[in-house]
Amino acid sequence: MTTTQFRDLSLIPLTATEALVIACDSSAGIGEKQADVVAIDPAITAAYSLRVPLLELLCFGATPVAITDTIGNELHPTGERIISGIRSEMQRAGLADLPLNGSTEDNMATLTTSIGVTVVARIETAKLPVVGRHELAVFQMGTPYVADQVVAHLDSIFSYDAVRQLVQRDDVVDLLPVGSKGVANETAQMAQTHGLNVEAIVDLTDEAFTQSAGPATVLLVGVRADQATQFQAAYPDWIRVATLRR
Repeated sequence: MTTTQFRDLSLIPLTATEALVIACDSSAGIGEKQADVVAIDPAITAAYSLRVPLLELLCFGATPVAITDTIGNELHPTGERIISGIRSEMQRAGLADLPLNGSTEDNMATLTTSIGVTVVARIETAKLPVVGRHELAVFQMGTPYVADQVVAHLDSIFSYDAVRQLVQRDDVVDLLPVGSKGVANETAQMAQTHGLNVEAIVDLTDEAFTQSAGPATVLLVGVRADQATQFQAAYPDWIRVATLRR
């Protein structure tokens, strides 16, 4: 059994036709404890910690089957708030029936909020993404938000259903959630995945494209370059960031 990596995902073969796909995320210092850097309901922290691996898996085409949380805090009250946030995000993602397991830290007193989330998914090997076949036009969905900005814009951050609709489009080749490394870095990552070169359309050194996008508040959409005009007509408000060429 050989484990492989695709970006931040771990792939473990189950059979000749199916594989497990594992994604994870962590967060610390964002909550209501004494030493937290950002003051926020830990339920919101937890929800967005789950959002990151869920989006990575959905963009990959995998189906989540189980979730675990590792909470570096006491069960009551912090752990209960965190679990509440996770379940709320599961509901939002249409995954409320998935099994959820986890652990809390009840032996030691803690001064900061801490959470780790792991999501296990399955994918048919026949549906694994194919890379390097097309030149791509890269579009940006969403605005980069971090910390308090996330809370202020909760209602405008793109939904799971929006991602599922993109996954179904024949002209969409790749979907890449953007987190702390920013749009420019992830554009380069998409180019590397497909063995292509970045031909920037915007100034990728500008702060708007280098700043953190927090808990995946931006999604890069890689579209077949020969169908970019039609795609942009369907999504006229999205920024075309770059073209990836051979």
